[in-house]
Amino acid sequence: MSTTTKLAFLTGIFTVLIVVMACEKQSMIGSPEAESLLLERLHDEIDSLAAAYPCDDVTNWRFTPIGEKPCGGPAGYIAYSAEMDTAGFLNKVELYTERQRAYNIKWNAVSDCMFLTPPSRIVCEEGKAKLVRDTEATAE
Repeated sequence: MSTTTKLAFLTGIFTVLIVVMACEKQSMIGSPEAESLLLERLHDEIDSLAAAYPCDDVTNWRFTPIGEKPCGGPAGYIAYSAEMDTAGFLNKVELYTERQRAYNIKWNAVSDCMFLTPPSRIVCEEGKAKLVRDTEATAE
């Protein structure tokens, strides 16, 4: 599938999701469940964008924090291909993070407050990028 075809396909999916989210938002505004569902759908869209590119050369992959825990710090990390529209992708990740931050404040969300360390590296497994955290014992 060519890059142009992928982009057209993803743009179509994005447009449909916006329309669906707008319709659902009209009927479900004001509940934590409804807002959580919207966040989940945006996260799924971000995952789909990242998964649209096969991981066959790890040097073409990066990662970025995504989301925000109620106590602060990233909720997770996501790998993405440097071959995609990285500015658009990172803007969408930032939008998700801002919306999750607002959700946490609005609904007084709680979490484990554990700091999530960034991945050490990315590996390609079966065509998919996998984030790896190397564990090293440190003497203190």
